Amino acid sequence: MTVHVYYIIVEAYMKTIKPFEELTFHDDFMFGIVMQDKETCRQALECLLGMQIDKIDYTMPQKAIDPLYAAHGIRLDVYVKDANTIYDVEMQNRDTGDIGKRSRYYQSMMDADLMLKGQQYKTLRKTIIIFICRFDPFKKGIPCYNITRMCRNDLELDIADDAELKVFNCTAYEKVKDASLRAFLKFIQTDTAETDITRRICKMVETQKKKEGMSQFYLSWNLHDNDVKEEGREEGREEGREEAQQETARNLLAMKVLSHEQIAQAVGLPIEKVRELAAEL
Repeated sequence: MTVHVYYIIVEAYMKTIKPFEELTFHDDFMFGIVMQDKETCRQALECLLGMQIDKIDYTMPQKAIDPLYAAHGIRLDVYVKDANTIYDVEMQNRDTGDIGKRSRYYQSMMDADLMLKGQQYKTLRKTIIIFICRFDPFKKGIPCYNITRMCRNDLELDIADDAELKVFNCTAYEKVKDASLRAFLKFIQTDTAETDITRRICKMVETQKKKEGMSQFYLSWNLHDNDVKEEGREEGREEGREEAQQETARNLLAMKVLSHEQIAQAVGLPIEKVRELAAEL
């Protein structure tokens, strides 16, 4: 695949994705970008969970977890660590009818990623998986489905697996008693900002839209995401994909806007290859 043909494909593909200028916080790309800001991420988590979080140690958008050969990998929307807990925050705009099994697989993959060889099970850290849905996944009209494993014979028995699942149904925001959470879910559902945290997020979204090179980053992210989904469907496609990835990386490097790590993530190249390309410029 020549570079000329690649850009023809890019131009056609741009017509199939949401325009960068129209992105809001609930779109996957912008959600991941905004939640990289530790203070915003902390405030959002505190609002969703109704508890204080002293400090966010680590936040990463679109963290990939690749299992053993031939197994299905995952990409977590926002992966967050504090002193004691791992959080996975997923924004869901479409109802695919698989939240239950999706969360089950995400939990297993996160645990496998956390568990080093030779470690004991008791070393596993607490995990909270959060799905923020712009639809009602279980059709019960409940604003927040709080889900943990339990013993049906004794509902008060705590099995102490330290794994929680919270599924927010933003369509039911009016039923939420807590004012801050109600406003946050309303913001996700309607894009109406009425609180300090939601107005802060709105400003961050607009700031990101004005950043030089961010629209190209968005396009690269979408192209890479599409490549991941379509991987293996066309014979002989790998060589053309790598050529296109490297050319996109060179263009992003020339803009001098994004870090090497961000470029590697956007185009799907190893960080070593991005550094090699940077040295050639």
